[in-house]
Amino acid sequence: MSGNRDGLFRGREGERALLDGVLAEGTGVALVDGAAGTGKTRLLTETARTAERRGFTVVTARDELDQPFLLARLAERDPGGPTLVVLDDLHLAEPGTLAALRALLPNSVQQQVVWLLARRCGEGADRLFAALARTAAHVELRPLPDDVAAQFVADLAGGVPDHDLCALAATAQGNPAALIRLVTALRDDDQLVVTEERAALRTDGSPRRTEALLRERITALSGGARHLLQVASVFGPRFEPGDVAELLASSTAVLVPALDEVIGAGLVTAAEDRLAFRHELVWRLVADSVPAPVRRALHREAGEMLLGRGDAAATAARHLLHGARRGDVRSIDGLVTAAKAVLWQAPDASAELAVRALELTDQTSPSLPNRTVTAVRALVAAGRLTAAHALAEDSVAGQVPSPSAAKLRHCVAVTTLLGARCAESVELADVLLTETDLPAELVPWVEITRLMALLGHDRHRAQEVADAVVRSRRGAPDDVLATALAVLAALARDSGRPGTALELARAGARAVSSHDLCAYPQLLLATLHAGLREFGEAEGLLRRVRGGPSSVVTRELLTAVVHARVLLQAGRIEEAASEAHTALAAAEDTGHTVLLAPALVVLALVALHTGDLPAAVEHVERYRGTGQVDGIVFSHGFYQWADVLVTYVHRGLEPALGLLHGRYPDLVESGLFAEEPRAAGWFVRRAAEAGDDGLAKAVVDRVERLAEENPGFRAVAATALHVRGLLDGDTALLRLASEQHRDPWARANAAEDLGAVLAATPDRAASVKALETALGLYREIGASRDGARVLGRLRKLGRRRRAAPVRPSSGWSSLDDTERAIANLVAKGRTNRQISTQLFMSPHTVNFHLRKIFRKLGISSRVELVLRSRDED
Repeated sequence: MSGNRDGLFRGREGERALLDGVLAEGTGVALVDGAAGTGKTRLLTETARTAERRGFTVVTARDELDQPFLLARLAERDPGGPTLVVLDDLHLAEPGTLAALRALLPNSVQQQVVWLLARRCGEGADRLFAALARTAAHVELRPLPDDVAAQFVADLAGGVPDHDLCALAATAQGNPAALIRLVTALRDDDQLVVTEERAALRTDGSPRRTEALLRERITALSGGARHLLQVASVFGPRFEPGDVAELLASSTAVLVPALDEVIGAGLVTAAEDRLAFRHELVWRLVADSVPAPVRRALHREAGEMLLGRGDAAATAARHLLHGARRGDVRSIDGLVTAAKAVLWQAPDASAELAVRALELTDQTSPSLPNRTVTAVRALVAAGRLTAAHALAEDSVAGQVPSPSAAKLRHCVAVTTLLGARCAESVELADVLLTETDLPAELVPWVEITRLMALLGHDRHRAQEVADAVVRSRRGAPDDVLATALAVLAALARDSGRPGTALELARAGARAVSSHDLCAYPQLLLATLHAGLREFGEAEGLLRRVRGGPSSVVTRELLTAVVHARVLLQAGRIEEAASEAHTALAAAEDTGHTVLLAPALVVLALVALHTGDLPAAVEHVERYRGTGQVDGIVFSHGFYQWADVLVTYVHRGLEPALGLLHGRYPDLVESGLFAEEPRAAGWFVRRAAEAGDDGLAKAVVDRVERLAEENPGFRAVAATALHVRGLLDGDTALLRLASEQHRDPWARANAAEDLGAVLAATPDRAASVKALETALGLYREIGASRDGARVLGRLRKLGRRRRAAPVRPSSGWSSLDDTERAIANLVAKGRTNRQISTQLFMSPHTVNFHLRKIFRKLGISSRVELVLRSRDED
């Protein structure tokens, strides 16, 4: 322990030097203020020993009772030589003792007497210390600074303490004696692990001595402070003072004294914008001191409080879950109420609440059916389709016809629709709509489900049902009408009537009454605007959908796949890939089979244009193998064109064009060229390659009819110029098309086609210029395969161009523009949700980019990213 005792003086060199100076003077007064455990007694003892070595006579009182007798002896006779008088614990001295001391001190000026007077700071002898403050040397033993305390712990533990050990040591508040007791207790509990000169805490075992030591600290608090800590512990290791005050039916201002006390005791500290227990062990000890029934009641009240405020739904859910138990009707009803309240804003929390309520419900309870409905709906909203489907089917099997049974069967219809089993969904919805006792509030949702399922299964009947809805419903906003209009818009899109499709989709978006729940009309309108290359309008719609308060997983995934395609059409190929990858992974995890094909087709085109042919083939084969491919989110023609495109690169011209005559005979006459302008030019080029004048003329005729029927659509008009220029070899039309195209892909294609036509003329310079324009556009998009093709054309013309510079694989310079933007926002303290709103991408996509950033920079946390960003500024 000698080393430990020596450690009491770590960081006290200045105080020791000050007292040495007083001894060297041979006369005077030194005042010592110090709390218990700060080394005050040890400092007095060491100073006395030093004085003895220098020839001083040391006089000291055994305790505060002996002090009057000592002072009386000193008053009666001259010390007769250098003397050190040591008086400790003067905060306990009687007033008469302090008066006698004040009378003796002036005489010491003519005598060789040094007075060493000590007390516990602020606990007594205030008038004496204040009177001597101007002339006496004053030593105040403050807590050790953090760095000194850490080194002290390192000496005691035998290794540099890690963050967790430092956090626990902070409960000692720099008190050397307290640090010694803490480290000793940790050693006795076998809780210290020292590896390669690093000291850490074990995560197993029971630190009984350490807990006892901390429990003493907690017990020493006043009743009010302990009460505050117990209530605060319900909120977790970190807490808002305002939340604690509200739960105590008090105010933060009233709690300030108790807060000061727990902070002063080293049990709580400020952590960013909240308060926090110094260490998890402290929090656990306080939490465990609350009896289980009281703790459950506090959790329930905290959950109800947070839920009533309308914020922190997920946090409220956790409290309510902790506060519930079987047989407690109030707590179970609270879970159900909370689940319904947060269903759309926090579906994960809603599902957890509803499922727990169901687990706690007795099988004979009359509330069981309705609670099952709540649980199934919450599971669907949270994207846990497999669990929702199984629970609904099992529950329906054991129920007689009833409103709750009908609601569960509708949930089954929804899960089968999202599982891409549209025929089954239609059948279930049809049966429900024939039932005379179907709850009135359920009818619209069943009709919407049937409309969507029909669009994916029976388009002829979808047309009939949607037409009937439009004829019968007019007036106020109506989600059924909005869905019917959107279905008709999708059918018009696929049949090549873009004008009609846009008009119907706009009407559908206007007719939506519950924007947070009925997103399909708005998202369909976004795809139509993007098809016409009106990207500002498309992104505005997506932003409004994403900006809503609803967090239903189906809505988020549907928005993500639509956004992925819009990004691809806009030439933002890397962002499109990340959005589609994220959506695909989430759809696979949650059972949203209906959204697999939309994500896969975007990834297939991304892979093709970036030179990853095996991946492109795999993606197409996957969505082709799903049977009836979508038709709800994207048109059938879009999937068919991607299949033809990939087949051409993979297997050649003949198999690709064979698909047009075999599997996809209606593709040219579909609405493809109104939503993918570049597809028209691709077909004309392939027809020329095959010597198929009939196909080339059919494509040009179809596009020109589209342009004539829809004179207000610039994208279609530019496409008509493009294909006519290709067919006739008209460089003027191709040049005009390259200028008028709003699609970066089609603009690059037109420039490349112009360069190819000019290459057969004497004007080689114009050909090179056009091809270099195309190359620049392809590089801007990130279409490496297309860029390589143009480089080949330039080489044939004798023009040598360097390949695009390769971005480094690691380091700050390896980050692309999107990654840099995200890194800068993280450095400003933005959350993933805030970044997603600002950069117009889903939180999942932000997380995808963050993982790439971490990998490129060789880091693993946001804190490291913030530090790295500052280094780069």
